[in-house]
Amino acid sequence: MLRKRTLSWIALVALLATVLAACGGSQQPTTSTGGGTGSGEQQSITIRWRTRPGDAAEQRVYEELNALVNEKLKDKGITAVYDPAPNQGYFEKLKTELAAGNAPDIFWIGGVELADFVNTGQILDLKPLIDADSSFQLSNFYPNVIEQLTRDGKIYGLPRDISTMVVYYNEDLFKAAGLKTPKELAAEGNWNWETMLDAARKLTDPANQQYGLGFGNWWGPAWGYFVYAAGGSPFTPDRRGCALNTPASIEGAKMVRLLYDEKLLPAGDADGEALFNAGKVAMYFNGRWFTPGVRTNAQFNWDVAVMPEGKVKSTWLFWGPYLVHAKTANPQAAWEVLKVLTSAEATAKVAALGTNIPPRSDQAAVDAFLASTPPANNQAFLDGIPYAALEAPVWDGNWADFSGTVQSLWDQMIAGQITPEQFGQQACEQTASTFK
Repeated sequence: MLRKRTLSWIALVALLATVLAACGGSQQPTTSTGGGTGSGEQQSITIRWRTRPGDAAEQRVYEELNALVNEKLKDKGITAVYDPAPNQGYFEKLKTELAAGNAPDIFWIGGVELADFVNTGQILDLKPLIDADSSFQLSNFYPNVIEQLTRDGKIYGLPRDISTMVVYYNEDLFKAAGLKTPKELAAEGNWNWETMLDAARKLTDPANQQYGLGFGNWWGPAWGYFVYAAGGSPFTPDRRGCALNTPASIEGAKMVRLLYDEKLLPAGDADGEALFNAGKVAMYFNGRWFTPGVRTNAQFNWDVAVMPEGKVKSTWLFWGPYLVHAKTANPQAAWEVLKVLTSAEATAKVAALGTNIPPRSDQAAVDAFLASTPPANNQAFLDGIPYAALEAPVWDGNWADFSGTVQSLWDQMIAGQITPEQFGQQACEQTASTFK
């Protein structure tokens, strides 16, 4: 009787363990796929991964990637499950799941959010897996992006995508005005703030609601690009303080104030993209994600060029990595899935949408991107990578607090309520507490 009761308890414990494993979020169960009970029985491991698709077309691409992963890893007994989440509340949802221990095994974030996630201690260091895998070459990825993922000798994730910022331009408007296009000026080595300003003035026609220039009023194309291109920086060299009050940074703010004062761009931030697609904006600063909309909507000839040179060459490099949950029950299986998701084949599928650039510099990935036209001049996106300012995490501060404060003051500056000098001074005074 005692032996029978003991066996019953063992059976009950086993049953409970199975149920708990099945409900364990990121700690996915390892289940048998074979019909027998012998030692040769194949085991199946489920790995759940997540992105934030912008629309149904993008979600379909990630669903195709999931099928690709499962085809590549079927002989290893690994099954990937794609678990998309909406834009609204995406990061809040992830942080809640991480705190509860049931986050996906792999998930995408924006590069600027990296520190917020890594500093919680909930992100897996991939370096031991990379070092142990002779089939994987970290050198195939752009080094400046990998540098951002590396901290204290650890590597937190692999990049899903990148996107430099370029100038989208309406070729028909330039030709009608008898002006050289940004691409032609760049080929001559004469594409800079002076020639940009000259073209913007000549292509602005208030009577026809036509503007020479446009860009989104947010940190990337606004205070980010102009400050860096003027030779300044939002941050001190150690990124532990504000540097928007330096003479170079203030020069960048002055250039933007001039553009608004001369009414060379639409006053409403939300109007710029739509007006470009309608043929009413001659030049528009944006990233690769703008391409699908222009392909669909523009009824004119268009192309792209590198960003105009200020005191120095500069552009923004936007990027986002896949991270692995530190509590994943199967780090090796997650690594195998991650390798496929960041392969040249997979990143080329995402790039074909027109929304991103592969984060890899190996020729297969580069060729796939260059072939994704229009625009004809895809090389412009790649040319800016070596000198781009990266969307970098703030390890010793709070990016959300910093950018929110700076944006509020920037809005006051472009509205003429404060001077560029006051903007820089107040930005550094008001953000001092955001740094550790």
